Formats: sequence, structure tokens, C-alpha cells
Amino acid sequence: MANIALAESAPLQHAKLPGNIAVHIAKTHYEHPVRLLHPYLDVWHMKGPLAEKAAFKSLEKRFENIQHCANSENANVVLLLEPHMFYNPQLRVFHAEMIARVFINSTELKDLEKPFISVKKQAQQNGDLGIKPDFYMEKAYIKAMDKIINKLETDKSFTSAINTAQNGNAKALCAALDDLPVAKIYY
Repeated sequence: MANIALAESAPLQHAKLPGNIAVHIAKTHYEHPVRLLHPYLDVWHMKGPLAEKAAFKSLEKRFENIQHCANSENANVVLLLEPHMFYNPQLRVFHAEMIARVFINSTELKDLEKPFISVKKQAQQNGDLGIKPDFYMEKAYIKAMDKIINKLETDKSFTSAINTAQNGNAKALCAALDDLPVAKIYY
């Protein structure tokens, strides 16, 4: 009887979706840090590495085959991620925003301004900027990525695209994605 109650209280595990996804974050997020606002602390945040770590943690829970864009020749879909982070020092809240643009592997390089699917989600995480800010920022990025994944999982065109083999070159597509302008965000 105790096993039945324990089984009912355990959270349901999501079955991993099949498909081959390449993840790309533009070079600018690895080369140019942003300053997080605080009246007494001078904290700079390099968005790329932390957002990549959070994205892979979230994506690997839900999808079978996730790869870095540079290592993927045969990905069905390329997922371009654009991370943003803002800190509110009065409320001690990290605000993460992730913009995900989905491109099919066979997308022409001249058509990169029009992604197959575009999703923008935000998440908040309470935390102190002076005590291990990367821990709180990673949690905020993971929350935003989970929202994006929930949206993509329910999109029929996305689920059919990741299951359909595409003829194209993901490496050429990934290299071209670095030249796209980032979203204009005003805080």
C-alpha cells in the first residue's frame, strides 16, 4: 500500500522527444560582457557561457539528441538562443530573458531574417548580486529555457520538423547566424 502512495506522489517524468537539434549562441554573447546594475558593486556578466550551460541542462532533459552547432552536420533544426540578464538591486531579483529562434537545416542563408519559429520568454530569480551571482543567474536562465521548451513541445510544426530529416548544412547555417543583429532591449 505504501508503494502505491509513493508512486502516486512522484512527479511524472517527461518522455524525451526524438530529433536532432543543434544549439547556437552568437559569438557576441561570449565576447562582450554586460554590467549588472548595482549602486555599490561593479559586476560584469558574460552571458554566453552561463546561458549555454543552462540551455543544455534544460534541453537534455526533454530531447534525445542535443549538440553544439559547431559539431553538428546533420541536425534537423538549429536553435539560435539570445540570452539577456538584468538585475534589480532594490528588490534583489535577477530577470532573465531568452529569445529562441528556430531554423530548419535546409533554410537558405538569404532567409535568415525570417526564422521558422520565434519564442521569447522571461523568468525571475531572487538572489543577491554580492553572493555567488552565477548561481542565481543560472537558475533564472533555466526557468526561462523551461518556458521556451514548454512552448516548443506544444508546437506541432516544431515537433514535425525535429523528426524530419533535412538536407542541408548546419555548420554553414550556424556560421551565418553569428551575423544576425541581436534584439534591442532597453532596461
